[in-house]
Amino acid sequence: MEGSEKNSRRRFASLTALAVRARQTIERFPLVLLFAIGAAVVLHRLADIDFDAAAGATPLIPVLMTLVLGIPLFLSIQLLAESRGWSGRTQLLATVFGLLLAWAYYMLVPFPIRGGEVFRFFQFIAALHLLVAFGPFVGRGRGENGFWHYNKVLFLRFALGALYSAVLFIGLSLALAACENLLGFDLDNEVYLQLWFWIVFAYNTWFFLAGIPEDLETLEQVQDYPTGLRIFTQYVLIPLVLVYLIILYAYMAKIVIEWDLPKGWVGFPVIGVAVAGMLALLLVYPIRERSEIAWITKFAKYFHWSLFPLIVLISVAIGTRISEYGVTENRYAVVVLTAWLLAIAIYFTFRRRKDIRVIPVSLCIVAVVTAFGPWSATAFSRSSQLARLQELLIGEEVMTDGVLDATPKRIEFEPRKGISNIVKYIHDFHGLNRIRDWYAEPERLVEEPSYEVALQEMGLEYISPWTDEPDGFAIDANVPSPLAINGFDHLYQVSEFWDDEPSRFRVGIDSATVLALEGAILQLGPPGDPGASLSADLTPMLSDLRERDSRGEPLLLEATTLELENDRYRLVMYLAAASGKFEGDSLEIRRLSATVLVQVK
Repeated sequence: MEGSEKNSRRRFASLTALAVRARQTIERFPLVLLFAIGAAVVLHRLADIDFDAAAGATPLIPVLMTLVLGIPLFLSIQLLAESRGWSGRTQLLATVFGLLLAWAYYMLVPFPIRGGEVFRFFQFIAALHLLVAFGPFVGRGRGENGFWHYNKVLFLRFALGALYSAVLFIGLSLALAACENLLGFDLDNEVYLQLWFWIVFAYNTWFFLAGIPEDLETLEQVQDYPTGLRIFTQYVLIPLVLVYLIILYAYMAKIVIEWDLPKGWVGFPVIGVAVAGMLALLLVYPIRERSEIAWITKFAKYFHWSLFPLIVLISVAIGTRISEYGVTENRYAVVVLTAWLLAIAIYFTFRRRKDIRVIPVSLCIVAVVTAFGPWSATAFSRSSQLARLQELLIGEEVMTDGVLDATPKRIEFEPRKGISNIVKYIHDFHGLNRIRDWYAEPERLVEEPSYEVALQEMGLEYISPWTDEPDGFAIDANVPSPLAINGFDHLYQVSEFWDDEPSRFRVGIDSATVLALEGAILQLGPPGDPGASLSADLTPMLSDLRERDSRGEPLLLEATTLELENDRYRLVMYLAAASGKFEGDSLEIRRLSATVLVQVK
């Protein structure tokens, strides 16, 4: 009896301590939690809105963006105030300044939200989170050891919060599902999404804030190092970085041997490897000199040297892409990150005394500087694409004397596709009001025209970026299901993709019969005996299907079925999918998917 009372008191004390800790977190970070809960409220509402039909959905997006930015903004202000010992008056002024910044951002965000503004939003998010990481440890004589242990706490708290949030979401979701199935509750599907938003923004933020250390001065004397973190870095993260470095260097060797330009996609793995490598070195920074991990010291020594050839690789790749298609926000980001990566590699390679705080500080400065002014990502990309569009329009005589009109115009496929892509980009990222003054009759355009309408007013039709060429085709049809196979001896599933290779395959049906495709000729019969074989040219069938598809007609079973028969064989082919290109009267098949039934008489 006495033991149960003690256990009850312990549980009560634990709950009391938890409540006290929660209250202390509210008192310490009131605005951070207020903005986080506000973001959860807005997302709760957005989850219940049909974006295709509800006009009230999009005006909430600027509110959400402001609330999300406010979380790291007011967290950084509070941490700066604590680390520098600001007086109550100074902290109040800083908080008011933060509120004015949030209000100014909300008022200045253009509406409706375009892709360019979303890109700038993520620049601000990155900069503010980096400020949280280094703000309390810049100046005041605080050293790298305290900086590292402070960020270790943030990193581990974030990881633990993510784990707890995932478990809590799964548990509560299963509880809701049980209420639906066992108790007959009528719950909308959006409830699960709304639950996730509340857990991520309210619970997870609260949990994360409760673990932020208050006495930053004592972190400078901390010497402990988590064994799990060392094992993860030493045996998981660094080996993965080495694997990707080998792949990228093998790709560079392939480029040199084939003397071919690198693909633009290579920028993502290069930046990913660089970031992962730097993260690995940061994670083991306090124990880098220990004898038991001496090989990590060698890795650190040569890692930054290994980045220089990769920086050349990514520079050539992105330079080629920009020369062909101009600058966009994503390409601008790759260029800026490549330049930053070069500066960091030079710093850690040649400077004797290195400070790891340079990484977040410099990246934060880059994010802020490139978010404003004519050199910003959005402004620079917009200018580049507008200049490229104007050059194309003038070169193809779509724009004459600086004016566009709605007269139908016939130009080649590739320039027309290029113009379509740029107009769609400008619509999605910056708004087509940027080119309204180019039209002969701008009043014909509505306030926010679609890119299809904007092109029609140029006398052009929109071409999707996924359309390869004017003579290409892609057909999808339905094979009967279930499929009757009575009277047939064999069923074969054709699923071939040739890309730029000649279309051909050869498969044995039985010991004396071969099913083969050569170009567009399908053949069934004994090898070396064309007289006894069934043979058909697929060109007329696929040409007819292409015409039907272009007219928007349904591809009925009789049009997608091929039947052949002679005195030895019977063949029925049900076409499922095909794509390729017509060049005059000839057909180049690139993909063929079909079900073939064969009867041997």
